[in-house]
Amino acid sequence: MPFVSTGKMNPIEWLKAVYETFGTPYPRVSLIVVAILGAILFATVWLFAAKQVDKDHQIQSVPSRLGGPASTTGAQSPANTGNGNQFNYGEPPPPPKEQKPPK
Repeated sequence: MPFVSTGKMNPIEWLKAVYETFGTPYPRVSLIVVAILGAILFATVWLFAAKQVDKDHQIQSVPSRLGGPASTTGAQSPANTGNGNQFNYGEPPPPPKEQKPPK
């Protein structure tokens, strides 16, 4: 007769009740079922750990360059690959003059 309790049941009592219900009448079948369930549980935990390790060891890929080889023409002309970045050559514009507030 399976163990039935109306209060809180600790895990050992729960396992004993399950074994008494399924394990005692069918010892070989219950052993095979428990072995399969244990293998599935182990494989699930193992694969989860493998995914976590892969996530930790991922290499950040460097974005590919949009431009080609650099070329230049003219005197003091910089080589620019034309990769979409803003490129300013020459003297920067002077900073705006600050106006003094009237007194």
